[in-house]
Amino acid sequence: MTALTAAPLRAATKDLALRPQLTADAMRLFALGIIVFIVYVLLLGALQYNRAQDVAYDKIRGQLAEATAPIGPGIQYGAPVAVLDIPGLGLRQVIREGTTGSVMMNGPGHRADSPLPGEAGVSVIYGRSLSYGGPFRTVPKLGPGARFEVVTGEGRFNYEVKAVRRAGDPLPEATSGSRVTLVTAEGSPVPSKTVYVDAELVDGQALPDPGGRLARVPDSQQAFGVDVSGVLTLVLWLQALIAVAAGVVWFRSRIGRWESYLIGAPIVVALVWRVFEQIAAVLPNLI
Repeated sequence: MTALTAAPLRAATKDLALRPQLTADAMRLFALGIIVFIVYVLLLGALQYNRAQDVAYDKIRGQLAEATAPIGPGIQYGAPVAVLDIPGLGLRQVIREGTTGSVMMNGPGHRADSPLPGEAGVSVIYGRSLSYGGPFRTVPKLGPGARFEVVTGEGRFNYEVKAVRRAGDPLPEATSGSRVTLVTAEGSPVPSKTVYVDAELVDGQALPDPGGRLARVPDSQQAFGVDVSGVLTLVLWLQALIAVAAGVVWFRSRIGRWESYLIGAPIVVALVWRVFEQIAAVLPNLI
């Protein structure tokens, strides 16, 4: 064999030897990404959630004091609309308008096709049971007779739990008063079953339903709904992350390893956080 033919053969052999290593590195990186994402959703996401709740509480507290809290139809998605207080669970949450996954990363959501608490009809409120602090994780523990309070721009309303329902249980009778149904999920290790807590208004009369709300929310905003509207944004953030990572590798060969990491690491971490946010927004809204 001549030197001219041996060189390409050695290069090809080297490429074949590198492929298993590259595959193993890719698999390890993928596994690491999954682990870090789980840590983000269960731990770091809870910190982000608590911060969003604090900001929302300050906002709606000011609106309630000034009588400017939103009460009519057409409320902007994500806007704080009520404060839910369940003393028996030590739970206080700011309720936001809408039940998409992205809205419920920052708080329980009010279904836009139902009246607000205190109004005639059935007001439906969703809350996550696992991710982003799992604010409604303990809600299925409520039993008949338990009471909670909801404050909106229309007043303060007290409710008493009448039933806790699961799949196959009979639906409650229609009401001419005001009912709040708290909806979450249960199951282990990943919640997969819907739980409904029905409560009736006590100590007062239901306010008239102003109407004008949606006739029905899309499937993405119903129980275990998945909202894929942010997939394009996710792709763009992924492209930005890949571009920056490639830039770090290029700079490493030009200015040195630690210098490139010092410059690129904060940008990579910020982009990874954005990517994780977009992935989390695609998770089912009750998990």
